[in-house]
Amino acid sequence: MACEKKSVSNFAAKVGLVLLAGCILGPITLATMFRNHAVPLQTLSLLFSVGSASSVLWGEERISSHRSGTNEGPVLCDFSSSRSDVCELKGDVRILPNATILHHHPSARRQSWKMKPHARKNDPHALAHVTSVTISSSQAATDHPSAPRCTANHTSPAVVFSAGGYAGNMFHDLTDVLVPLFITTRRLGLGIDGDVHLLVRDAPPWWLDRFRPLLRGLSRHDAVDMDRAGSSGGGSVLCYPHVVVGLEFHKEMSVDATRTAGKYSMADFALLARRSYGLTRDTAIRLRGHRSIDGGGRRPRLLLISRKSTRAFTNAGAVARAAAAAGYEVVVGEPSARERDLAPFARVVNSCDVLVGVHGAGLANLVFLPAGAVVVQVVPLGGMDAMAAEDFGAPARDAGLRYVHYGVAVEESTLAGRYPRDHRVLRDPAAVRREGWVAFRETYLVGQNVTIDVRRFRVALRRAMELLR
Repeated sequence: MACEKKSVSNFAAKVGLVLLAGCILGPITLATMFRNHAVPLQTLSLLFSVGSASSVLWGEERISSHRSGTNEGPVLCDFSSSRSDVCELKGDVRILPNATILHHHPSARRQSWKMKPHARKNDPHALAHVTSVTISSSQAATDHPSAPRCTANHTSPAVVFSAGGYAGNMFHDLTDVLVPLFITTRRLGLGIDGDVHLLVRDAPPWWLDRFRPLLRGLSRHDAVDMDRAGSSGGGSVLCYPHVVVGLEFHKEMSVDATRTAGKYSMADFALLARRSYGLTRDTAIRLRGHRSIDGGGRRPRLLLISRKSTRAFTNAGAVARAAAAAGYEVVVGEPSARERDLAPFARVVNSCDVLVGVHGAGLANLVFLPAGAVVVQVVPLGGMDAMAAEDFGAPARDAGLRYVHYGVAVEESTLAGRYPRDHRVLRDPAAVRREGWVAFRETYLVGQNVTIDVRRFRVALRRAMELLR
């Protein structure tokens, strides 16, 4: 008996040591794995709730594996981006009019999740105008006893996305929807021949009219307005073998060419935009020597974007006259934010060689400029140089354009007339920024106009002229 007790005691001790080692080594192993692979928490939750580990990969690994065909699972999701969630579904995919997607595949697990297919993932104000999509995945249709039958079967793939958010702001229309849509279709190899269905939600009718030419440039099929098709289509159920939910985001209003292996770039998107709206100029004017005219006696044309509310030129006339004196043919204008027909203004932009504007959505029209044209961004006070360069400077260069950055002096801001020179609004914009986005926006984006010192601005006008030579 004593020997039996001793054996039991030894066994219990060994078990205890094993359990203790497991408790210690387990967290260490997990911590090491997380540190080495930097697995985002959202991706981990997806790993355990959506599908098997073999069907869910992370970040660029997911993209490269999908391209190489080494892992063709029925559910491939990437929730790691701070800007967008993207899921690919393969098998029997049924899209219902009530923002529900039923997915069946023999190797799929029975799971469901929700996502908002819009590339402004962590912006609650934008997402308030984006419809959630519910995805339910299972092995067979019998797992969804109430699954409706297909009313339209397609062999082409489809992309499901939302045009909600800040619809009507040209910058957001491009950076949150249209450029990511271009990236998504091109990355899947679907945008070359246009054999992809675009299923859009939260799109006002005027938005669809405004960007219909560009959507048709991405797909040879008419974009499907899922909100109105669901209300007037008698409960149509659209069925596809391959569906992408959500849009891939690279960077603000541009394509990261390092992630595309050189297969497509922002310059390709700009070319698509010009072709979609029937624009004929692909290259800007080229000046010779020190003259401000080309070989045909033509002067470079400059478009001055004249905003009418915030961040407006208070002396647009003086700026236009200074540009004319510098040798430019000057056009002044701004597109209507919700104009259904974008083509007329796109033609105006395409006819110009230089685009000048205060930091804002109007500069997003740079996608219609001919290659080699110049974008002059006037950046108001607020310590927003880096943001301005990211929003429009980098996209301009990526699109094959030249870029001039003009930061206003304190005296050129209307804030100088509202605050004493030593006030923190003028002296320390970083302090205002620390108060939060609302304070920054109200102070520098909403509450500021600019009065350009035309003598100082001549330097930027001369630089733009030099870049056209």
